[in-house]
Amino acid sequence: MKIVKRISLIFVLAIFSLACIFPLGVKADWHYAGVVLSNIEITMSVQVLPWQGAEQLPSDVVGADHQRLIDSILNGTYTNNSGSVTQIGLNNPNSYISNEINNRVNGNFLFRSDVLGSMDYWERSDIEKFFNTETSGLSFVLYFPQGSADTYYLYTTSVDLGEQSNSPNIPIGEKIYPVYRTELKKNEDGKWEATQTKTGYAESAYYQNPITGSWLVKYPSLDPDSWIEQSMGTSFDNAIYAFIGQKPTAYCKDASTPTYYRITTSSATTVTVSSQDNAHKIKVYNSQRALVNANGGAQGTNNVSFRSARNSTYYIEVSGGQSITFAIN
Repeated sequence: MKIVKRISLIFVLAIFSLACIFPLGVKADWHYAGVVLSNIEITMSVQVLPWQGAEQLPSDVVGADHQRLIDSILNGTYTNNSGSVTQIGLNNPNSYISNEINNRVNGNFLFRSDVLGSMDYWERSDIEKFFNTETSGLSFVLYFPQGSADTYYLYTTSVDLGEQSNSPNIPIGEKIYPVYRTELKKNEDGKWEATQTKTGYAESAYYQNPITGSWLVKYPSLDPDSWIEQSMGTSFDNAIYAFIGQKPTAYCKDASTPTYYRITTSSATTVTVSSQDNAHKIKVYNSQRALVNANGGAQGTNNVSFRSARNSTYYIEVSGGQSITFAIN
């Protein structure tokens, strides 16, 4: 009898395990230790991720819906004021984005390019019009390598890169993190689809406009060639670059594992690092990695103010949750 029970239990656990992988509907007679339980119906369903690594894309930052942006670039539509619907995604060969790629790949050699970015000087108004909801709070660069007709790479980030200026929020050459790289490929039916997302960093760079390059019109962007799959913020040594005025979201391994950021102050001023969640813990260190004296709030609480020195580096440690949105002011 004990053997029958053990085998039956293993069988039931196996069914539940399969249900976690595939949507499952089962209706059957069950025989358990000599007892027949008839017409037991089990219906289970789970959400299947749209592509490998999609779970890495954040969904809790207001206005920064990476998945929606990706879906729009693939299969998006645009409805004008008269109600007319136009397909704008890659899966329409005559769409806005398909034509832009074709013009850049096959155009005059002086104006050829392998990128289209949300910060493009000439295309910015159209990009905002077609992808307005999806790109709110996001920057993206679509990279279509020369000679590759079936694989593109889409880089997305919710880090505020800044507007046109000679002083981008992330200094040129500094690492921008996180930057999500999603591989877009044509399947056997010739349809574009997202196949894999990875998390890493890319270096800050001025956008390479196909007409003016980056010497005439300077818009902060990222360099897709510099992208590397790697986690940052796990220690002082790989602290994430941040700036005053930013409101980043830290993604921690767990509530007790901190994430580290690094800021540099250009002048002596009062800096406040704060979160609205009392469970979050913030600590600020100087360049020697010693705790600074707080003149507002307290170290280890959700609000720390301190007096910075001119041209000095400080480290911010945040913990107390897995998704921590905080402000640096």
